[in-house]
Amino acid sequence: MFTDLAQTYLLNFSYVILKAVFFAIACFFTWRLFDWLEKLDVRAEIAERNNIGLAIMVAALFLGLAYVIGQI
Repeated sequence: MFTDLAQTYLLNFSYVILKAVFFAIACFFTWRLFDWLEKLDVRAEIAERNNIGLAIMVAALFLGLAYVIGQI
């Protein structure tokens, strides 16, 4: 019984780690794609000009991506 429980926990932990790595890679490529497609300098707009609307849009993009990956 203990080995089954340990095996289940190990399997679930490996799924969580795999999803976290996949999310990190997906966030990196999503950010690069968004930065490439957007005509603005996104980092400068958010950091220097305090563009809250763009920051909310980027946050919504990452939250949507997290939701989609979480449903896998």
